[in-house]
Formats: sequence, structure tokens, C-alpha cells
Amino acid sequence: APFRLPISDSLAWDGSPAFAADGKTLYFASNRTGSVGGIDLYRASIDASGRFGRPVNMGRDINTPGDDIFPFVAADGKLYFASDGHPGLGKLDVFVATRSGGVIRIENMGQPINSPADDFGLTFPDPDSNKGYMASNRAGGKGDDDIYEFTDFSMIRLAHYIVDGQI
Repeated sequence: APFRLPISDSLAWDGSPAFAADGKTLYFASNRTGSVGGIDLYRASIDASGRFGRPVNMGRDINTPGDDIFPFVAADGKLYFASDGHPGLGKLDVFVATRSGGVIRIENMGQPINSPADDFGLTFPDPDSNKGYMASNRAGGKGDDDIYEFTDFSMIRLAHYIVDGQI
């Protein structure tokens, strides 16, 4: 049965959780006290017995005075997230953060991943595949927020799937 994680803040909104590929870190977004902006990205380490450490704000290199949300850590360790605070094409854009020599570099994913609309929730369900998915409310979709698939960050198209199952 579902249960509330001890890292939850009852006075804040905590959402869009994502585990690192090794399962040892949980990334999430929150507007808890101490945030740099509206919504910030946090991480919490998980020890060998499954206990969560104290959530740590990802810092001002990643978090902005705006909203930074929808983290996803790829198998290669790159952090993908959506932000309306980093310079972009409009509204929420997808960014990738990489660390090299202790320096964090933030890069806008550009077109066709980003558009003047909200673009967010990028994920790669299969680390051995070059196919990924994301959400956007860009023009040409079927509704408000639609799911798109892409290959190698190009050839983005509306995903045409019917999902049947239980959650």
C-alpha cells in the first residue's frame, strides 16, 4: 500500500519524484521553505537499508527564482528538468545539467524538444534505447498537455498509444 515518505513536507507541495538509475537518490520538486524560487529541485540520498537522508536543495546553478520541476536522471548521470527561470524559448523548457570538474553546466535542449509553449517531463524509459518521451501543450496536439515521443532528441511526434492497466 502507498505510504507517505519521511522526506515529505506537510506544509509544502512536493511532487514529480524520480529515482536515479542506481536507485540510491530520489530527486523531486518542492516549494518548501528555503527554496530559491517558486518550485525548486531537491535530492535525498537513500542508504542501504532504504532510509532517506535529509532533502538537499540542488542549489542556485540549477534552481532559479522561477519554477524548476520534473527532474529525470538518465543512466549516464545527466539531469534533465523543466524550468521557466533559465533562458528559453518560452514558458517551461527542458534543460540538461551536467557536472564536470565540480562545475555544473546548464544547457537548453533547443528545438524540436522545446517550443514557445510548455515543454516538460522528459524521460527515457529504456536506457538502451534512443527513444524518449515528454509532454507539451504546443500547437498541433490533441488536447492541453500531450505526450510526444522522440528519437535522439529529434523527430519529435505526437505519441499514439492507448494505455490499459491499473495503477
